Amino acid sequence: MKDSINDMLFAMQQQNLVYNHNFLYYSNKKIVDSSVAYNHPDGWIYKDLGANGEISYDEGTTSCLIQKSSDDSLMTLSQIINEFPRWQETLLGQKICAKVIIQNPLAAKTDFNLDFSIDDGYSKSTKRILFKPGDKTEVSIQIDVNPKAVKIKVYIECSTKKAIIYVNKISANIGKITLDTLPCIVQGVIGERKQYIATENPPIEELSLCNESRELSNNYTRLNSVLNGRFGIGNNGNSMLVNMSGYFSRAWNNGAKIDPDADQRTLNGSNTKIGDYVGSFEQDAFLKHIHSLDYKVGTAPTAMGGSGATSNLVNPITAYTNGAFDIDKNQAIEGEETRPKNIYELYTIKWA
Repeated sequence: MKDSINDMLFAMQQQNLVYNHNFLYYSNKKIVDSSVAYNHPDGWIYKDLGANGEISYDEGTTSCLIQKSSDDSLMTLSQIINEFPRWQETLLGQKICAKVIIQNPLAAKTDFNLDFSIDDGYSKSTKRILFKPGDKTEVSIQIDVNPKAVKIKVYIECSTKKAIIYVNKISANIGKITLDTLPCIVQGVIGERKQYIATENPPIEELSLCNESRELSNNYTRLNSVLNGRFGIGNNGNSMLVNMSGYFSRAWNNGAKIDPDADQRTLNGSNTKIGDYVGSFEQDAFLKHIHSLDYKVGTAPTAMGGSGATSNLVNPITAYTNGAFDIDKNQAIEGEETRPKNIYELYTIKWA
């Protein structure tokens, strides 16, 4: 009993290593008319090697909903849980406990086998559970992280064709007991843009957006899950980071017709038109306009003694007495662009 209490007290001091453990964030959700496609949850990697597999969200059970492909191909939902600064100091040599809550809806009428695993590249802890229609089961596993581990992954796998899988939560923390109420080790939202006025150096949990556009490395899978190729895909198959250097930000038009050229907006660093989407680019422009001069046409004697039409100013200014024609005081400020007064800031994006 004393050991159990100590294990619980120890676990209560930890942080949840899983980001978006209860599937709140879906940055890649698409809404077309009244149809909603949630796609994969932020931070997670979803793969189904078969045909007609789908991942979504079920509001009724607040679960990630996976509809397995129609053959026995492998489906995987995984997350790399060591993607945060100095993780080696925190996790190497430690015991990690992970937990998943899975439901097989009664209406599905199909059994399925599911594997729940945690893997550090040296060893793996796995449990296989048979889910019958109506089952809702909590599965826990543990692993002692190898001191030489370079990656720690938690994941579920299923090969049962047409399985309907409700994943309610997946959590992991240091210790012998998993608590899904712990605060996440990632404080804030991955993919959030931030800005700084007193430094050119991004915080360790963030990446600069004021550099040449570059591909994310394999060490940023959670951010890659959020970006999902929004600014292009690199040679290694990962998302590109956007380069915001020198650009002003503008609120998304979202069909409001405030931006008359919204449908002409382009993908980062290219001429590819993508239209009215967050993250799209638009080059500078100057609103076409007309300068008018208030005058009237009258008649006056000509130098030859004749008469004819001449232009007379309505409000002529004589003798330059008030300086209205003082060129030095009214000289236009010219430059290589049209811009308001501004101040530089460092833009960054959060990865951990």
